[in-house]
Amino acid sequence: MRWGPFDAPETRGVGPGTTVLDASGILLGQDARAGLRIPVALTEIAPVMLQATISAEDRRFRQHPGVDPIAIARAALTSAATGRSGASTITQQVARRLYLGGDTSPAIVRKLREAVLALQLEQHRSKSEILGLYLNDVYYGRGAYGVEAAARVYFGTSAGNLDLAHAAYLAGLPQRPSLYESPSGDAAAKARQRYVLGRMVEDSAIARADADAAARQAIAVVPAAPSANSPHFVAFALDELARIRPDLAERDGLVVETTLDAGLQRETERLTRLRLAALGDRHVTNAAVVAIEPGTGRLLAMVGGATDGDPSHGGAINMAITPRQPGSALKPLVYAAAFERGFAPATALLDVPTTFPTAEGPYAPLNFDRSFHGVVPLRVALASSLNVPAVRTLDAIGLDAMLEMTRRFGLGTLSSAESYGLSLALGGGDVRLLDLTSAYAALAAQGRWVEPFSVARVRDAAGHVLYERAAPAPRRVLSPQHAYLLTDILSDADARITGFGLVTPFDLPFPAAVKSGTSTGFRDNWTLGYTPDIAIGVWVGNADGSAMVDVSGIDGAGPIWHDAMMAAAIGRRMSWYARPTGIVEVTVCAPTGLLPGTDCPAPTRELFVAGTEPQAREHYYSRDEQGRVAIDPPTEARAWARDAGLALAVRGTPAAGDLLRIVAPAGGSVFWLAPELSAQQLVLRATAAPGLGRVAFEVDGRIIGDAPGADPWLVWTLAPGRHTLRVSAQQADGNAATAVSSFEVRR
Repeated sequence: MRWGPFDAPETRGVGPGTTVLDASGILLGQDARAGLRIPVALTEIAPVMLQATISAEDRRFRQHPGVDPIAIARAALTSAATGRSGASTITQQVARRLYLGGDTSPAIVRKLREAVLALQLEQHRSKSEILGLYLNDVYYGRGAYGVEAAARVYFGTSAGNLDLAHAAYLAGLPQRPSLYESPSGDAAAKARQRYVLGRMVEDSAIARADADAAARQAIAVVPAAPSANSPHFVAFALDELARIRPDLAERDGLVVETTLDAGLQRETERLTRLRLAALGDRHVTNAAVVAIEPGTGRLLAMVGGATDGDPSHGGAINMAITPRQPGSALKPLVYAAAFERGFAPATALLDVPTTFPTAEGPYAPLNFDRSFHGVVPLRVALASSLNVPAVRTLDAIGLDAMLEMTRRFGLGTLSSAESYGLSLALGGGDVRLLDLTSAYAALAAQGRWVEPFSVARVRDAAGHVLYERAAPAPRRVLSPQHAYLLTDILSDADARITGFGLVTPFDLPFPAAVKSGTSTGFRDNWTLGYTPDIAIGVWVGNADGSAMVDVSGIDGAGPIWHDAMMAAAIGRRMSWYARPTGIVEVTVCAPTGLLPGTDCPAPTRELFVAGTEPQAREHYYSRDEQGRVAIDPPTEARAWARDAGLALAVRGTPAAGDLLRIVAPAGGSVFWLAPELSAQQLVLRATAAPGLGRVAFEVDGRIIGDAPGADPWLVWTLAPGRHTLRVSAQQADGNAATAVSSFEVRR
């Protein structure tokens, strides 16, 4: 006959369900089918917990060989008087739990087998190993198997942090866990705690004064946790694990250690709900928040919806990973691509009425406030989120340049240029909040992108590490100098005034870069921003895509972003950037971006990548005979300047060729017909000097229409071949002003 267990005790425990923890070990979710189990080594348990357990369950544990004759004799006497028996040692309890769970033999037979198994266990395992088996398997109530799980579900801490009062409290629970875990069981649990403390005094493990102090100490038992905290994040983390380690996905008994900051997560959830409640009368029902650590990609928070798991208002949908239109939140990447093509924060851009020919017809973007601002520096255009300069910039650099930049930054939901057209500058394509926040995190990391992740480490039931995330390998997606320029613009509150005014939710007690966005029809609004320490993105809208009532990014997502950044600052120092090498500061004349001329009224300091500083002086400003400052803007902006009441510089009598000019198409332009489209149109645009009447447009000698001299433009349907455009207008003296341009249309 073979005595003792047939296989190792470490393999006999009930397979624990998978457990998901935050970065500091706080329980987020668990598979409750087999209870919560978090195996730990004996060295990771507070020594006072070891002693409390021994005093409570088996005070001669260190001396007996597996069974305790003294305890058996005492139990026999007690049983005769009370009818109850309780002489099992810790080793016997381990044997019973691991090997005799399904044994239906008579009690005396089970006790004999239990004793034999206990003796055998003592022959093959040290006392420390047996105590470890017990402390990792005994049931403490609340679904917690093992002391580590119990410490977390009762006190929100780890077994290594238990003090005397809390250790004695836990050590007393295994006797009758169903009683002590009930809402009315606190008094019984405290009485049991005092019993354990008394036993420890009798065993000379602690002094009576220490026991009395521990008995008086308040024990705050945390409320019973739901089946999962942050369910969207927990589901996301388990999906990530299935993707990166499919061999572990179906395995039971895993402990999944994640990157989540549970404190930041809970506070962000709370603040988001408060902000949404104030917008309820404007048909705003949902919001999502993502926080990422720049440079590492660690996902610090993910609020997938304001109702996070509640099926009402789309709460079951994780809006942090659901593609939606980002609006102007995509503009920093437009200008990132422009910087690589010679643009600078001081570059003069035009914010004037502009119409672009597209495959779907003429496209005439408007600013959010339906006004125009003439000649503006790129710094103001981006910080104030002006739409027309962004579209004109995208038109200048090309859609392919923009899409190449978005791919670098991990925006995988954006595909081909043909899918979006110039509206991509204003967020015309769908992106995920997670991906866009990751792109901003790359700017926060000075142009280094890291794939965001949530799973840091995975252990099995025995504590063996099965997977650990390798150190991140950031990919350079933008130069440190260009990233710094974008950050400087996005943190410039003065440059933001044109678009947003003096007071915004973007204002924080520490520097931060930030950008908002609103999609067409108020269906989505966004705010994303960062410091070197954290990047936070917010989406606000409705899961069903229905429109909000006049809620922009500054009204909806902005306040939530502000609150989340303030919450993040509680545990972070919120540092700022030192200026990288290769950045120089030069005095320029706004809005031209050139060196100040003699009449420049307000020189200003601006940043440039070394080697791109301006060399020419501006002639935008001049003074008339009375000494008043006049401006000489580009041709396309003169009508805007006149409407704005600005004085225009006049250098003598305009030459005939200056009275009327063709702006588009430029001479020598070539246009290609797309064979898949039935009709394609071209915007013909001119500019006329003051005093000219209506402007007539002719193509190849045939008049196709006329337009007012204040804003002369028409739309013409493209036809293959070489063409001549002629525009003409009548002067006050009866003479005609004309301009001619040639262009070609090819198949």
